[in-house]
Amino acid sequence: MTKADRVYSTPPTNTPVDTTRRRFLSVAAGASVASVGTLTVAAMPATAPDSPACAVDPISEVIERHRKAAREHNEAIDIHMAFEESGMEGEKLEKYNSLVAETDAANDRLDDVGCDLINTKPTTLAGILALCRYVQPLFSENDPDELPQYILYDDDSTAYPAEALFRVIGSVIEDLIKAQAGKAVHS
Repeated sequence: MTKADRVYSTPPTNTPVDTTRRRFLSVAAGASVASVGTLTVAAMPATAPDSPACAVDPISEVIERHRKAAREHNEAIDIHMAFEESGMEGEKLEKYNSLVAETDAANDRLDDVGCDLINTKPTTLAGILALCRYVQPLFSENDPDELPQYILYDDDSTAYPAEALFRVIGSVIEDLIKAQAGKAVHS
């Protein structure tokens, strides 16, 4: 599978919500993530997400980077929205334009980290669980700002974040099943 390396399109935060395919995928993603998380929990001790196994999983670092980027993006929007566009002149207009640029840059960083979040393969069951628990609330929103609108792959195909995430998690689960089957054969 070709790895997504950039965002295809992220609309402004005030665009209308797509109530058809996007809403369906968001609901399906939340349900599927909850299902995978439930299945994973059955096979793991209760402390698994905080376990050393999860700490070495690459998804843990990506989740933390995404949390930080989302926080910075929200802060930039809050500051930007505190200024009003009408009636600004001189220094205030320059400051406003600076805040717009900072908000755009924070949005670009969030999109980049969102692509990493969607494309980073957890290496353990604990990592899958941590990823599922982290993204579930993102997909339960009507139009999550924290994830890219679309993912553009190197082969010019596109996918919604939920579709891309399902592929990644499915691939990881397949790898873990194959590894378990290999251990059983060698035992």
